[in-house]
Formats: sequence, structure tokens, C-alpha cells
Amino acid sequence: MQRAAAAILVLIACGSPQLKEHVADLSTLVPATLEAARPRDGDPRSVKVRVYVDAGVRVNASWKDEITEQIDYASQLFTPLLGAQLAIESTKDWTRTGEPSRALAELQQLDKGEDVTFVIGYVTASDAAAKAMSELGASQPLGRHVIVRAWAEQAETAALASTLPDLKEAERAELIAAHRRHKQTVVLLHHLAASLGAIAETDPTWIAHPMYSPKQHGFADRTRELMTIAIDERLAESPAPELARKLLEAIEKSEWGGWIAGDKDVHTGLLRTIIDAGKLGKTAADIPPAAFDHVAKVKQAAKNGDFTTALSDLDNVLAAYPANASLHQLKCDLMLAKPGVSDPKTRAACARVSELAPGDPLPHIAVGEALLRGKDAAGARAELVIAEGKIANLPAGADDAWRRVIDLYKKMQALTWAEDAIAKAKLDKDPLAAEIATTRTRYGIPRAKVKPEQEGALLEAVKAANALINASKYGDADKALVTADKKWPNAPGVAAMRCSLGLQTSHIEAARAACSKALALDPNTSWALYLAGVIALRDASGTKAGIEKLQKAIAVDPDLGQAWRALAKAYARTGDKAAIEKLGVDYQARFGQPLPR
Repeated sequence: MQRAAAAILVLIACGSPQLKEHVADLSTLVPATLEAARPRDGDPRSVKVRVYVDAGVRVNASWKDEITEQIDYASQLFTPLLGAQLAIESTKDWTRTGEPSRALAELQQLDKGEDVTFVIGYVTASDAAAKAMSELGASQPLGRHVIVRAWAEQAETAALASTLPDLKEAERAELIAAHRRHKQTVVLLHHLAASLGAIAETDPTWIAHPMYSPKQHGFADRTRELMTIAIDERLAESPAPELARKLLEAIEKSEWGGWIAGDKDVHTGLLRTIIDAGKLGKTAADIPPAAFDHVAKVKQAAKNGDFTTALSDLDNVLAAYPANASLHQLKCDLMLAKPGVSDPKTRAACARVSELAPGDPLPHIAVGEALLRGKDAAGARAELVIAEGKIANLPAGADDAWRRVIDLYKKMQALTWAEDAIAKAKLDKDPLAAEIATTRTRYGIPRAKVKPEQEGALLEAVKAANALINASKYGDADKALVTADKKWPNAPGVAAMRCSLGLQTSHIEAARAACSKALALDPNTSWALYLAGVIALRDASGTKAGIEKLQKAIAVDPDLGQAWRALAKAYARTGDKAAIEKLGVDYQARFGQPLPR
């Protein structure tokens, strides 16, 4: 564009009066020059950008020079406007082949942009000349990613040619080149500005206007103010709620009619969503009411198993509410279902929730659940530890979040972690707490006997031995117990199962010794108490001791029905009708049926 203007000035200076008049008229056809009033003081800061270019753009032999020139021209405005100089960190080939409407979401998934200020994607041109900025590129408020569609060579050239007078070929080519540079640069600037909090402007000569014009030359002062706040906060790596608060304050400090009212309302609503998330412990804000119907359709598609449609529709909703963490959590949940937690794109979607709502435990719980389904207990534990530290941030529903965590620990059979979570949540009276306590007591796994991460394996070994004994596979049971005893030599549950095996195979003294060992290791191992009571009752002299053992078994494990029934027989032996009567009443209350006699 600058070359075209220079050429025109030379022609005016050197030509005849007729030529000067002709060239003077030609100068009105050149696009406006980008400019910023009142350059910002101080040395410009480097703003790194990473560029991705798809195959449809790379077919043009001069694509790299043109993109570099456009970014350089954009930087010539950004430098005085914001004190920020755009610097290309790298340019990469982009192998995308999908619809241009999906390009922004694809770029966000491809590159999070953590080490640069902007990630810019250039995608294949449209078949038609367009003026709407939404058709010429894409961006999201307070985002890091920008899409620019390539120049539609034939369509744009044809549209321009129809407006030009009779010119020499060189003049025509130079003018068209100037328009290409201006339009592509302005589209880039428009979407960079939008990502920095710019609101759509009413004046068609301002770059933030929703429609492109070759007369666009800069930004309104109020828009420049927002962009300055945003670039300063972004370079300082300020949290999103703090940036949103400063932008909202700048917008609302005074009324200004230069912004399009509808876009201003949407923009301020988005900023309040981000701020509210910060106030609520940086957890996800609710789904906007206006999106309820769309979200219901997304969930129905997922329920029908059509995850492709569900995710596509959800991305459309996210385009309107890009910073709503609850919508991103829904995307995380859908992708955990399909393609699954092992897919990097799924983990990126879930990580996005934590970026928007860093204090929210729910994405970590969801990922933990998915990892546990995939048998990755260590990975699940890591996510749940993070979640535990964030549950207190929830303005409501903390108990439900704790129950989800505790239930996952229960599925891992990690009793200590479950109990610790119960204590933190103050859910000692919750049925989950009783269930965990019963498991520990019945299978003889007291705290601190094994590492928490080994409790599940020990519990499985005890249960497996019990199942073999009940199936009368005594040889296999013996082998299993030998293996378990070598791995966990002081596990009360293993000793209790050895007692059970001895009793079943009529090795009474061995059984007695094993039960004694189990109870010496943990006096509250209910299965060992029950079996020790049964063994004691084999002799008339052991009735009192047997009753005491059975009573204690019931006290520590009220749901151990075998102990109740054995105790009833012991009371019958002593003729204690009152004790039998009371036991029957308590049994009925506990199990909802009469005590067998």
C-alpha cells in the first residue's frame, strides 16, 4: 500500500497536468493508511506470535512473504497504539482439512499458546468476497487464538475491478495489491483487538467495526484503552478475573455511544461471568440461561450416543460463551465418554476448565473417575488429591463433591484415603463412612498395617481366598494364602482366612492359632472374632468365651449376620430366654426379618 502511494506521488510530481489530474483521482482509490494518534511512550515490548498456515494458503508461492508483511504492517499500528511490537516466534505448516468454521476450535486444541501471546492461524480462502469480519476471521474475547482467512483472489479481484476506472495493467495490479494488504492486515487487527477485549464500534472507519471497509485506519480512543489494559495484563500474566475486572471498570466508568450496544452487553456479560467465577472461589459459573435449550439438545444427542453432533453443537454454544467454565466442563465430560481420557484432546478440554476456573474441583473429579475406569488408580489418585484441595471453594454442593471423591476411593478399595476424605468432609455419619469402616473391620485391614496404595491389593487377596474357601477349593485357597502371607506377613485379614480354612478342613488347632494371631494383630477383626467364637463353642467349657467373642464381633460389625445367628445358638445352649428375646428384637430391627432359631 505504501509502495502504491509512493508511486502515485512520483507520477504527480513528474507528469503533465493531465497526468497529474489522472493520478490525483487515482490516489482516492488507495485504502486508508493505518495510524495511531498520540504514540504510547516508552520502548515497545515484544509480543510473540506463533503462526500456523494450512495447505490451502500454502499453495500460493508467496504466502510466507505476504503473511510476514501483513503481521509487520499490523505491528506498525500496534507499536505506537499499545507499545507492543509483534514478533513472529515461528511459522508452522498446519495439516487441518475441516470446515473453516471449526478452525478456531481446532487451533485451540492444537496449540494452547502458553509460551506466546497470540497463536494465529491462516486458513483457506472463501470462494466469495466477504465484508463481515465474522466471515473473514475468528477470535474469542480474552482468548489467545486468532483465525484469518486468506485473500479470495478471484472473487476479491473481480469485486475490486468493477469499481476501478480504466487503468494501465501495472496501476491496476498495484492498487489490487494495496487492497489485499490492507484488508488482510485489518482483518488480523480486528480479531487481535477482539481477543484483547475490544467491543464492536459503530463508525465504519474504525477497525473494530463488524464490517470491513478500505477506509478503516485505526481504533477509537475508548477501544484503545481496553486493548491497552488487556495487553498490559496479559504480558504481566495476570489472572483472568483480574483482567476482566479492570476491563469492566474501564467500560462502565462512563457512557460512550461509539460501541454497538448489543455487542457491549454480550461483552460485559462475559466479563461478569469471569469475575463471578473468581468471587466464587474461581469455580465454574452456571450455564447462561440463554444457552439452556442448546445445552439440552447437546445432552440429548450425547444420551443417544451421537457424540459427534453433541460436541459440534456444544462448540457452537461455546463460540457465544467462550469463557463459561460450566460449558467447558460439559465438553470435558462428553470427551471423557468419547474419545476417552487417554486422548490428548480430551485432557486439553478438561484442562481448559481448570484454566477458566482454577479453583473448581469438578474437572479433576471427572478425570479421576475416567482414569479409574481405565484401571489407572495412580493417575486417579493424583487428580483426586488436587480435587480435595479445591472442594472448599464450591459455593454449594461440597458434600456431594466429597461423596464422589470418597466413592472413588471406595472403588479403589483405598480405605485410608477414603477415611481421610470422610474426616475432611465431616461426613462421619454418612452411610459411606459406615461402609468403609465395615470393610476394614470385616476383612482385617487396620490402618497403618500396609501403605494406603496397597490396601486395595490386600483386600482383593483376602476376598479371593474367602471365595475359594466358600467354593471348597481348599488347595487353591491354601496357595493363595501362602502367597498373601509372604507379601503381607502381619495382615490380620490373611490370618483370619487361614483360620477359616482350618475350620473348614477340620484342622481345629491350626484354625484356633490362626484366629489368635489375627486378633493379636487387630482385636477388632470381626471375621476372626466370629470364627474364634464358633471354635470356642465347640466345647461346652468354651460357651462363655464363645459368647463374648460373638458379642464383640457384632459390636464392631453389626451387619455380620453369621455372628448374630451363632450367638442365638449360644444363648439357647445356656437357656437365657431373655437374651434370646432381645437378640431377636435387635436382629429384626437390623435386618428386617425374624432371627432364625
